[in-house]
Amino acid sequence: METTAKMEPVQIPVTPEVTLSGVLGIPEWWPTGQRVGVVIAHDTNATMDHDLVVTLHRALADRGDLTMRLNFPYAEAGKKRPDSPALLQRALRAAVAYMMSNPQKGPARLVLVGHGLGGRVAAEVVAQGMKSHALLLLNYPLHPVGKPGKIRAEALFRIICPMLFIQGTKDPTCRLDRLRDVLRRIGAPTTLQVVEDADHNFGVAKRSPRTLEDVHQEVIEWTDRFINRVTGPG
Repeated sequence: METTAKMEPVQIPVTPEVTLSGVLGIPEWWPTGQRVGVVIAHDTNATMDHDLVVTLHRALADRGDLTMRLNFPYAEAGKKRPDSPALLQRALRAAVAYMMSNPQKGPARLVLVGHGLGGRVAAEVVAQGMKSHALLLLNYPLHPVGKPGKIRAEALFRIICPMLFIQGTKDPTCRLDRLRDVLRRIGAPTTLQVVEDADHNFGVAKRSPRTLEDVHQEVIEWTDRFINRVTGPG
């Protein structure tokens, strides 16, 4: 995928023992415009190089946003089992701090994006007080697979910034009826966009008239409109 933005590999210090790999997407004319920064966190069985994460990262950098994608510590170490919630949250905070560290070239507005596990971590750090202008949750893991009655949404009720949920209808970690019920009870502004026939990774069946690229483009367009709306003038 061609991009006009500069993709710069970075090393993000988390603890004295833990340093993470990331990629900083620097727009061609940065810093200009609204100076929006976007940090994207990956899902459980993935890394920062997951197709959707990379595609979204590059698209947002091309539209003028300073973007960063990062590996969580377990992914950096090549492990399958996610780190403790505390370490995952610390890693995301470290990535945001790295992006915001230059007062002249850092973003004025921050948007956190997370796919699956990354969305849960992003919601938790915002619920705990990190200032973010908006939160974008891709296939949020609302409940364990096969257990739609075991809702895990405590963090969502403590968030005050706008949230966009992009949800596939075939995602086994989030039944749409349960998600809609949760959204009705959230005080913050929320928007739900539904991707028909998409699974947890936004893949679609071969018989679908749409391709994976079509779905990715749909996600990009919704994301672009949402960020424009919540970070625009005023």
